[in-house]
Amino acid sequence: MASTTERKVLEEIGENFLCCTICLEHFKSPKILACLHTFCEKCLVTLVEKTGSLNCPECRQQYQLPFGGVPAIKGNFFMSNLVEIFKQRLESMQGTEIKCEACKENTVTHKCLECRHYLCNICVKAHRKLPITQTHQLMTIEEYETAKSTSPVTLPAVEYCNVHTNTEVKFFCETCQVPVCTDCTVVKHRKPEHVHRDLKDAADEYLAELKAMVDKLQVKEKEVEKNKTLAKQIHTDLTEQSSREERKVRIKAEEITKKIKREEQRLIDELKNNYKMEIKRAAADIDEMELKHGNIKSAGNYIETLMHHGNAVQLLSTKDDVDTRFKQLIAMQTVRKADQEDFIFAPNDDFCENGILGNLESQYDIDISKCTVQNIPEQLLKGDSADLLITTRDSTGKQVIPKQQVKAKVRNRDASWEDTNIADNRDGTYRVTVAGQSDGKYQVTMTIGDQPIPGCPFIIPVIKGLVKTFGKEEISEPWSVAINKDRHIVTADSGNSQLQVITREGRFKETLKYEQFQKPFKPCDIAISSDNTYYSLDDNNKQVVVSDENGHFIRYFGKNELKDPWGIGISPVDGNVYVTDKCGNCVRVYTKYGKYIRSFGSYGKGQGQFSSVWGVVIGNTGMVFVADSSNQRIQVFNAHDKYLYSFDCKSGDGKMRNPRGIAIENDKYIYTTAACTGSIFSSSCLLKFQSDGQFVCRMDSASDMLSNATGIALTDDVPCRVVVANRDKNCIKMFVQ
Repeated sequence: MASTTERKVLEEIGENFLCCTICLEHFKSPKILACLHTFCEKCLVTLVEKTGSLNCPECRQQYQLPFGGVPAIKGNFFMSNLVEIFKQRLESMQGTEIKCEACKENTVTHKCLECRHYLCNICVKAHRKLPITQTHQLMTIEEYETAKSTSPVTLPAVEYCNVHTNTEVKFFCETCQVPVCTDCTVVKHRKPEHVHRDLKDAADEYLAELKAMVDKLQVKEKEVEKNKTLAKQIHTDLTEQSSREERKVRIKAEEITKKIKREEQRLIDELKNNYKMEIKRAAADIDEMELKHGNIKSAGNYIETLMHHGNAVQLLSTKDDVDTRFKQLIAMQTVRKADQEDFIFAPNDDFCENGILGNLESQYDIDISKCTVQNIPEQLLKGDSADLLITTRDSTGKQVIPKQQVKAKVRNRDASWEDTNIADNRDGTYRVTVAGQSDGKYQVTMTIGDQPIPGCPFIIPVIKGLVKTFGKEEISEPWSVAINKDRHIVTADSGNSQLQVITREGRFKETLKYEQFQKPFKPCDIAISSDNTYYSLDDNNKQVVVSDENGHFIRYFGKNELKDPWGIGISPVDGNVYVTDKCGNCVRVYTKYGKYIRSFGSYGKGQGQFSSVWGVVIGNTGMVFVADSSNQRIQVFNAHDKYLYSFDCKSGDGKMRNPRGIAIENDKYIYTTAACTGSIFSSSCLLKFQSDGQFVCRMDSASDMLSNATGIALTDDVPCRVVVANRDKNCIKMFVQ
């Protein structure tokens, strides 16, 4: 009978552990793959022959067959021993007599602990006499069973070399990472090329490593099990969700189908009702015309007969009646009034929004003299557009939908006329959109049924350059401007110690003040983040003041690092805040929460050096553009502060210098305010460059009177509006190119 310990081991390992998952039988010549999955050699050979490659049937990991094919794959001797031992134990448990493993005939009486063979009495004698095995430890079956019952069942402690089959493995080759025998250390694993260790010491050390591995694998197993459960739940949820959403689609489709059918019937009923009276009128007209036609024909026949067959007395005796009847028939109204109302189906493009297929619209003849055009602008800014409104009316002045086609044309610079889009509002009004793509005078003409509307053509001037100036009395020393999410202009109103919010039409909306600091708040620049948070540079207190759009104070930072801050910019990539420090000749970088990160730059004229640094702006890809004022250039850095290139801030005639404020448009164009040479010191200009430094144009003119222009901001229009803080003139100016 098998011992209790053997039964426990069988229960812990289980017979399935010893079976190949391909043939489902106990392993025969087991081969172990690198993924630690074991299969019979014959099963792997068959698999490779069928598929042409070696993929683990368990985990589907692909392997390159070694030279020599499947037989050359490392054998799993651990599994071979387990299979052999368990076969013997199972035979013992089932009461089967165990035969000697040497002679295969006699009943076993002993167990060799070194060879791991069961032997009979005869073979034991031979085993003890042979020189190679005479030192092996032998135990009777009874002694072996007693020993097993008092100690854990393990594999035999002694292993023999695969090459030198009669030599015990006692060493571990650290160089080749394989167990070796004494002969191996002399032949293929010789010192000093190979390092050997005692087998037990190496095994004990590796057992500790394996324990740590097992612990980590158990944690990983729990993690995978948890995620597997989650994946199953997600699979179930997705399947159920798919079914639910499919039902929703079908229900919605049925609802829409029913709604379409209802709409179809409604429109057909309305169409029939609308045309019912007109059809009835037309039928009555037919009856009336037939009656009048009969009366005329009857009277004509009588008169013709009287003329041809009557004598003088007969002709004159009915003269009064004939004359009267003739006059009645001639005066009779026989022309039908063309006043019927036509009903046309106008489909609705937004059925899914309002559930209406369309409407029936009545169409009339219009009186061109009563038609009008409204919303004609006195002028357009370049890039802006205007919607002109045409209203069509009948002879009574009533707004109606015309039967005639409405068209609009715009005259090009080459004097040719081009059709422009016209939107039918389906209520007797039409919208004509005129876009001022270039400066000059636009001519627009509109016709209804090829007749021009009174007043055509309409002349609309389109202007560029300086288009607006506002402030003067309300602003004092504006250093900078920015655009908030409401598209309002926010200016650093330094002279009044506040920020001012101004609409693009020039209406002053609100002021934001910060009075909690030791010195008065003096903003010299402002930047607004994507979430509409305001970052103001306070020159008086040498700090950055952060507030929300309503002026509620959030935090301040930078007092420990900033010496003379002049410009501020926010990266659209990571939200970091860049501040130029004029006295420090550097750019300082903070997180949006005010934590100081780093600075870059130093005094000088070399790459990455500054002299009187002013504005800073960051592009969509993180490139940093810095106005290096006294060095007459703009320097460009990447997001990691590495110098990329620079370009001279000069106009085509070379008369502009000292860049100050700076702004960027879609990473393509750079705008900057600069000083003008050959004029008074405070005279300024507005320049546009390509982002690679190529000069594009000067946007202002001398008559625009830019003086000490500093801060600059761009609107999101196409083309953009360039807003400039004109400090000496206490105003804000807006330009269009």
